[in-house]
Amino acid sequence: MESVQSVTIEQINFQEALRYLGFRGKEPDDTTMELLLSCEKELRQVLDGKFLYKVFDLEGGQVPNCSFELKGESIAKHLDGCEKVVFMCATISAGVDTLIRKKQILGMAEAMMIDSLASVAVEQVCEEAEKRIMEAFPGYEHTWRFGLGYGDFPLAAQKEFLELLDAPKRIGVCVNNASMLTPVKSVTCVFGLGHQLKRENVKSCDFCNMREQCQFRKEGKNCGE
Repeated sequence: MESVQSVTIEQINFQEALRYLGFRGKEPDDTTMELLLSCEKELRQVLDGKFLYKVFDLEGGQVPNCSFELKGESIAKHLDGCEKVVFMCATISAGVDTLIRKKQILGMAEAMMIDSLASVAVEQVCEEAEKRIMEAFPGYEHTWRFGLGYGDFPLAAQKEFLELLDAPKRIGVCVNNASMLTPVKSVTCVFGLGHQLKRENVKSCDFCNMREQCQFRKEGKNCGE
């Protein structure tokens, strides 16, 4: 198992945060940008990006000699043809949750901006984690990061997944009775490693549990655009 690794985000992707806020194709005014810069400054004071992971061999779509079972047709399809599987957890700290709750009391505009910036930040941590992991496996191809709760990969497996990684102790990521992660701005995911993988390396709306409520789909788009 790799040790816990820290990720420093040099710059949070403002364009992506604005997209989450509904500014797709629109230029924000000076007041909005000034508030966004102020929110980013506050977020940076509490943001602490970290991740950990384990890599296992795959046999018949499962990990030999491991109690954690990869359940569901969607994850089986996702890992079809893969030789190894990566179990990963990433977070940007409990301090971010505290800041968002504080802003929700004081002003929803700032709370929404910090929430969007934080969502982008944890994704950037995941991207850096994926990059570092792949550097340790030269010559391998990989599938995209498949989150627990996506498709029919059960969200209820969060607790067992975190225990396997020892995430509560190592990076402070836990799960509540509703199988939701704390800190909220945390991610659990798996992705496959292999050679000559023949699959689309893009998420599909068909598997997403949020497909009926998704604002991107209502506009004829998806979260990967």
